[in-house]
Amino acid sequence: MQATRVKEGRRPLILMRLRQSAEVRKLYAARVPWWRRAPIGYLLCIPIVACGLGIVYLEHLLALHIYVPDLPLVLPVLLVALLWGVGPALCAALLCTLALIYIYVPPQGALMVLPRVQWAADNIDKLAEIMPFFLIEVGIAIIAGQRESARRRALLAELEAQTRAQDLEQLNEELKRADLLKDHFISVASHELKTPITTIRGQAQIALRRLTRVAELPPELENIRLALQKIDEQTYRLSALIDDMLALSSIQAGKLKLRPRRCDLVEICREAVEDQRLVSGRTITLSTPVESLIVEVDSDRLHQVLTNLLSNAIKYSPEQTPVEVSLACRDGQVEIRVRDHGRGIPADQREQIFQAFYRTPEAQASPKDGWGLGLAICKDIVERHGGRIWCEPAPDEGTVFVVVLPLSQG
Repeated sequence: MQATRVKEGRRPLILMRLRQSAEVRKLYAARVPWWRRAPIGYLLCIPIVACGLGIVYLEHLLALHIYVPDLPLVLPVLLVALLWGVGPALCAALLCTLALIYIYVPPQGALMVLPRVQWAADNIDKLAEIMPFFLIEVGIAIIAGQRESARRRALLAELEAQTRAQDLEQLNEELKRADLLKDHFISVASHELKTPITTIRGQAQIALRRLTRVAELPPELENIRLALQKIDEQTYRLSALIDDMLALSSIQAGKLKLRPRRCDLVEICREAVEDQRLVSGRTITLSTPVESLIVEVDSDRLHQVLTNLLSNAIKYSPEQTPVEVSLACRDGQVEIRVRDHGRGIPADQREQIFQAFYRTPEAQASPKDGWGLGLAICKDIVERHGGRIWCEPAPDEGTVFVVVLPLSQG
């Protein structure tokens, strides 16, 4: 039973291969010019063999002793094999062989008069001389058949490659459509979520302000105050996540536009540092060599870059350690360095962390939430400003994120 099932399972595969082979043969025949088709070859092999036979007949009349007397007939068979394939080549070989037997085996017509065994015994030497010709022509026919098979295999491979290319192109188009739909969904969903989240956070903050005006809160109102604080914190996180998703959607769609203007980079860094100090309550130091550094940047986007870097440094470093921010000018460029005292990032992951939605295994295992969007957004914004961003290990412990931007003195 099992053998019967195996045979039944092989039949569709064999039929499919036969159909595929028939289709390839039809396509191969359709691509061949009309004068190179097999029927034309069968017709033209007769005059071509006759030309070669004339040369051999002249050699016979002139009594030229050649080691392979039938050599001039090899070229017609070779020509027929190259132009029309194995079928006409075998036909030409058969005609040449019969003609040589008729010429070289005396007496003429002996094949019809003498018994076959006696005729073969009397003319064994002559037949031996013709045998190399027969073997050569059979070899030519075999080579022609292999050549045709190779052409069909090449054609089949070409067809399969074209089919695969069409399939890949179709899949690529489907992926592009899916990617566009995904970007559109993220954009629409983010916009739709922005308004209710902002409303919820606003209402929670209003309620918190009202409760802070009460001197002594009863226990039930104290619980409400703690709940409102959690609502405010979580809605802030959701709002930040939605901002990142909107920014990433704009970046991937090529709709993120910069509005560069001459700005004081020191002031931008101070604002970002102060904001993160108030939100996190952590110690953040800022070191600048001068009072102002004028750069041609989009201040809002650069503030977003610094906010993302500072929030990551705060999130993945111990609470008792400071976050250090420093500015420096080198060779017409300004360098911003944000250092934390966390565990650091392995060398094999320092490039991958700038990819969207990528998080290191340590970050995934930590209780800190995140989507892996911040650094991807930072990288795109910095590169749009003509700068570079990377991370490197700190001298003692931790990680340093470096942002380099062109400096415009004014």
